[in-house]
Amino acid sequence: MLRPGTLVLSLALIPAVLGAQDASYRVVVHRSNTTSQLTRDQVSRMFLRKITQWDNRQPVLPVDQAADAPVRRNFTKQIHQRTIAAIQTWWQQQTFAGVAVAPPERLSDSDVLDYIRRYPNAIGYVRAETPLGSDFKTVTITP
Repeated sequence: MLRPGTLVLSLALIPAVLGAQDASYRVVVHRSNTTSQLTRDQVSRMFLRKITQWDNRQPVLPVDQAADAPVRRNFTKQIHQRTIAAIQTWWQQQTFAGVAVAPPERLSDSDVLDYIRRYPNAIGYVRAETPLGSDFKTVTITP
């Protein structure tokens, strides 16, 4: 049986847990990238290394967040329409077959932005409220 104080504490934690699971994101590129809009499918294919070049023939360099990051869970669910575990299994198969390797992972939004700053052909995602600064721009994602 729950004590009244336990119930209040449990109810107070619900918004925090739900918020952690629903971390909104935005897809970002370096400001020098001419791309301003991509479809959900194009972004998915870029992160699965099925689209490997931008329109200017430069390599697409996707960068992921850590597997336990709420923003990655939401990105993976919305963009790939799969779970992180399903994507990781797919990457294991691709790596074992010698086809391709998974994008590098970075531990934080600022690490993702540092990667994109260093590699202007990169594409990544950060939490929606992350300040971008003048080196980056948000890519509009269409269905």
